[in-house]
Amino acid sequence: MLKGIYTAGSGMMLQMARQDVVANNLANVNTAGYKRSSTVASAFPSMLLSRLGELDTQTGIPQPQKPAVIGSLGTGACLGGIITDHSIGNLKLTHNATDIALSTPDSYLVVETPEGIRYTRGGCLKIDGDGLLTTNQGYAVLDEYYDYIYLEGEFAVDRDGYVTDNGEEIARLQVVSFDNQDQLERLGGSLLNTDQEPLLVENPEILSGYLEESNVVAVQEMVTLINVVRSYEALQKVIQSEDEATQTLLEEVGRV
Repeated sequence: MLKGIYTAGSGMMLQMARQDVVANNLANVNTAGYKRSSTVASAFPSMLLSRLGELDTQTGIPQPQKPAVIGSLGTGACLGGIITDHSIGNLKLTHNATDIALSTPDSYLVVETPEGIRYTRGGCLKIDGDGLLTTNQGYAVLDEYYDYIYLEGEFAVDRDGYVTDNGEEIARLQVVSFDNQDQLERLGGSLLNTDQEPLLVENPEILSGYLEESNVVAVQEMVTLINVVRSYEALQKVIQSEDEATQTLLEEVGRV
């Protein structure tokens, strides 16, 4: 009976992890460049069940040396991992010069944070009071030499990432890709980190005046959330049933 409680309990923990991921997706549904996450379940080792004393079909005599295989019994599941959907979100026309979108799915802007170099697809940029080009979180956007980009006048960027200030070319955005996107570590919002060596993207195909929206589909996430809640409630009832059965067993043993 305790096995049933442990199995249901592990399932409830898995559903809690799924709920956290779905909640994070919904919280970032309006975050530019955010990529949807999803969970992968991993099963605990199953047990092979056999029946001893199987009767011989011809003689009817028990054959203890030939146990009959009944089947396998699952022992629960756990969170196997969290994967990221790197597909491009919808490209929204904003007509804002400081809004840019990377039209290739495997390319990233390079930004500097207090913790060091990080990467993002969030193209909602701004120019701070010192003329520094930053993300909307205030992180400096770096050029191809990993230097800051300062502007004094009107900002513009072409498809190849060249930045102009009042029509004069002053820098080129550092746009990179990676051999394995699945190894990118999520740090919150659209910010990413990795130990991989970044690869320079020669033709970044930047769209000025556009923003890449989150690829989260809110309705899909709500459906997933409903399924998570229902699964959690069902597993909760399993534990209650197991608890009641255990209580009944203890009472019966006490009478003996």
